[in-house]
Amino acid sequence: MANNLFSIDLVQVAILWSIAALSIICSINSRGFFRQLVSWLIVIAVIIVAAFFSYLKFESIRQEIGFREFVPDSTVANHDSTATANQDSTPSTLDEFASANYLSAEKQLMENVVAISDSILSFPKWQEINSQGIEKREYYESKALFLRNSSMNFYRQIRKLSPPGEKKQSYDLLLAAADNLRLAGYEVHRQFGLEADSLGESVSKARESANLAKLVISTITNKE
Repeated sequence: MANNLFSIDLVQVAILWSIAALSIICSINSRGFFRQLVSWLIVIAVIIVAAFFSYLKFESIRQEIGFREFVPDSTVANHDSTATANQDSTPSTLDEFASANYLSAEKQLMENVVAISDSILSFPKWQEINSQGIEKREYYESKALFLRNSSMNFYRQIRKLSPPGEKKQSYDLLLAAADNLRLAGYEVHRQFGLEADSLGESVSKARESANLAKLVISTITNKE
């Protein structure tokens, strides 16, 4: 605070101590008790003033060069302890987060597998498609392409999942269901490239694979 109120130079401090020295000399040479008493009072006052301003200058220099006593910062200490605690709890928190993400993704993908399987199971027989004309055939061919792409997409998504240890068995079953769905999507679309097949064997194979996919999903949900 005092440092902000006063701007002290070393020259000024030196002058004060010079005045103090001269005052001492004058006091020593003074004659009479009263004169000596007053002289020494003045000397003491000058020395006190010189010492005070010397202290201010010393504090100013010490702050400028950054010489400060080290005082532990309780805020930093608390932050470090909190960070350490967070690091200790991070692995379990990440595991819980990953497990929750997997469960959410698994649930959604199982619903998707069932939905696509139902669409393949409801796909018309090949004879019915051929009897409805070229426009209807093109419509079903487009639908078959959509089912093939969707089944392959869900299969890839399931392949990318990283299940936690306790979900490894159900993940293997989910992957098996996705593989059956992929085959079902492939077969239902493949039928439109088999002009000589009037019985629609690929559509029949697609239904079988779709049934297997739904059966596997039922096994997973029943276990859970």
